Amino acid sequence: MGRFFGRLGCVAAVSLLLAACQSPQMAVSAIAPVSLSAPSGIALTSTAMPSGATAEAPSGYVAFCKRDPSDCAAGEGEPDQVPFAPVVWDKLQATNVAVNAAIKPMEDEIHYGRVDYWTIPKDGYGDCEDYALAKRKALADAGISRRALRIAVAQLPSGEAHAVLTVATDRGDYVLDNRSNEILPWRDAGLVWIARQMPDQVAWIVPGTGKTPMLLAAR
Repeated sequence: MGRFFGRLGCVAAVSLLLAACQSPQMAVSAIAPVSLSAPSGIALTSTAMPSGATAEAPSGYVAFCKRDPSDCAAGEGEPDQVPFAPVVWDKLQATNVAVNAAIKPMEDEIHYGRVDYWTIPKDGYGDCEDYALAKRKALADAGISRRALRIAVAQLPSGEAHAVLTVATDRGDYVLDNRSNEILPWRDAGLVWIARQMPDQVAWIVPGTGKTPMLLAAR
């Protein structure tokens, strides 16, 4: 994909975002296990990711939902945010580490013979959106509100397309990324945010107040 995002209006182009993902060389590697202790300290303080213009859902996500509608349904009556509490944080940490370790990176074109195929891996291989889908399912199965679990698509500093799982809490939004076992506030993830799911899991929006991506420098 190169630096494609920097040259286009993102609202009309979100369906094309993940024709390529990060390269396997940039995926998660052997990282020391993180602590599952309760969240504390200013370093983890986050804010809610702002919402902007309506965006088109990525075509790979739309196809995934047609194949597996139960994995795209929002939980009826579930909250849009989850509490920033030790029991929730432990589930987020454990799931991020476990899924990162369980899946080995492989591009869709090599894996499935097609450019952009979203799925929950069953053979231990996948690319960035597959990690995100697997984490969302695992956390939903663990009792975390689906409406708080929202996939986002973004641009890496290298210019490559990327997808992550974001979690909306009552103390801000956090990012579960296959590049790291550390869960980060969305502002500290070093990503250009392109589009993100709304709580209903169907609508997507451009994060920010306008129709251009939120360019945030890596920290």
